[in-house]
Amino acid sequence: MDAGRVRRASTAAMVVAVAGAIGDVTILLFFTIGQPWGTLNDMSLLVMTAALAPVMLGCYELGGVTPLVPARLSLAAGIGGIAVWCVIQAALITGLVSFDYEHAATGAYAIEALMLIVIGAWLTGAPLLAGPWLPPLLRWLGAAGGLGWIGLGLGLLLGGLNHPLTYLGGVGYEIAFPIWAFLLSRRFRQLLAGGPGR
Repeated sequence: MDAGRVRRASTAAMVVAVAGAIGDVTILLFFTIGQPWGTLNDMSLLVMTAALAPVMLGCYELGGVTPLVPARLSLAAGIGGIAVWCVIQAALITGLVSFDYEHAATGAYAIEALMLIVIGAWLTGAPLLAGPWLPPLLRWLGAAGGLGWIGLGLGLLLGGLNHPLTYLGGVGYEIAFPIWAFLLSRRFRQLLAGGPGR
C-alpha cells in the first residue's frame, strides 16, 4: 500500500465532505436570500469535485474485485470527468459561460451534466466493487451518492433544475455523498493506523 496516496485520499475526502456541507448551506441561502450565495455555492462544488480525484486514487490503491484494466479505465474516466467538469465550472464562476437552469441543459451545461453521470458511474461502482477494506455501510452509501450524481445529471439533461430526477438525484449528491466522504476519510485514516479490516 502506498501510504502517502492513502493519506492524501483521506485529507481529500475530508475536503470533499466539508465543501459538500458548505455547498448545502450556501444553496439554501441562495434560494432564500440570493447572491452572493449562488456563486459561493458554485465555488464550493468546484472544490468538492476537484478533491474527489485523490479520493479515487486512494480507492484504486486499496483495490477491489475489478480486473486491473477495467479498473484503470474506470479510474481514468472518473478523473477525466472531474477535469472536464471543473474546467466548465470554473468558466461558469468567472463568467465565461452561463447556464439556463430552467430548461434542459444545452452547450457547456449539457457537457457538465454528462460529466456528472460519468463521475457518478465511478462513484456507484467503485464502492460496491471495493476490496474487503471497505465496510458494507460505506459500500452502499457510496453507491447511493453515485446514483445521486447520475440522477442529477440525467435530470439536468432532461428538464433542468426542476426535473423530478434533479430533485431525487440531489438527495444522493448533496446528502449521501458528503456523508460518505466524511466516513471514508475516517476509514482511510483507520487503515493507515493499521486498524480493523486492513
